[in-house]
Amino acid sequence: MEDSQKIHILSRELISVFDELEQETKEVVLEHIHDCSECKQLFNELADGSYPMLERSEEVEIKPLKKLVQFNHGLKWLFISIRALILFYILFSSFHFYNWELSADAALEYIKSVTFMFYFPVAIFLTVFTMIFFTKRWITLSILFDLGIIFFLDTFMSIFY
Repeated sequence: MEDSQKIHILSRELISVFDELEQETKEVVLEHIHDCSECKQLFNELADGSYPMLERSEEVEIKPLKKLVQFNHGLKWLFISIRALILFYILFSSFHFYNWELSADAALEYIKSVTFMFYFPVAIFLTVFTMIFFTKRWITLSILFDLGIIFFLDTFMSIFY
């Protein structure tokens, strides 16, 4: 490739950012514009504010960033795991500290109070993060799941005992 072709290619690229160029580079581009009618036309079109439309040779599929997708999946599993661990703690402690045959009502009250004390604040915290990182579908699912646990966990447990 000859030097004149290289300068032509570089000038075509630099014309769009002509105002940000240093003075020496501007002089080289202006010298080329003076000699090249194609670049002169492009420079005049850009100076008028009408940008020429460039043709797309083919559509390129943009693949999602692999690390971002992995991070997103990791966060989903982390949020699900936190909810599961708290539910496990609530149910395990209710079975461990109460005899369900003798005091099922006390155990259900314990489940209500511990759910409100532990699960409710964590659910709010995780819902805020879900709103930041995930889609509306995940927000809706997490809110519905959390409301179901907060309002109906004791009812669900009373059905089994």
